[in-house]
Amino acid sequence: MKRFLLTGVLLLAAAVLAWTAHLFWPKTVNFEAQGMKYRLGAPGSEEERLLTVRIKGNIYRENLRGDRRFKGTIELEGEENPVPANQRQLEIRKFRGFDYYWIVYAYVDDLGRPRQYAPGNLFMNDGSGKIAITLFERAEGQEGWRGASGLMIAAPASDREEALAVSNEVMRGYLNGYVLK
Repeated sequence: MKRFLLTGVLLLAAAVLAWTAHLFWPKTVNFEAQGMKYRLGAPGSEEERLLTVRIKGNIYRENLRGDRRFKGTIELEGEENPVPANQRQLEIRKFRGFDYYWIVYAYVDDLGRPRQYAPGNLFMNDGSGKIAITLFERAEGQEGWRGASGLMIAAPASDREEALAVSNEVMRGYLNGYVLK
């Protein structure tokens, strides 16, 4: 009886250990897809163009609440990025309440001064292979993104309609019933 009980306890401990290792083991992200940069509310605007999106790195689960951290690189073909190429490694956290990553590059400029560059927010469905990025803009002394007229990148997408569908799907929780157009 003791041997049976000990075996059961050991099997349960091994199962808990395996589940914990699986839960906290980093998930590799190797995303590359054609995407679409477009402006909301303005079909056919001059900002509308195809581009390649590359996201490479790992997603780490930090606790049982679901807090996540992405460590890697995000490359948006043709988009301006003032961060020196050798300093583009990101380490960003996922906001649990809204399921997005705030993209912030911390780097040192040519004069040795610390700088930050925040191009936008990354929305990524776990395992679906779809992403949306809201791009921050400066207008009237403020920087941010607007759901009615903001710039977006969505992938995979080959036209504006596909990009809108991907954006609405990936950002569903954040938009809370609002539909991007």
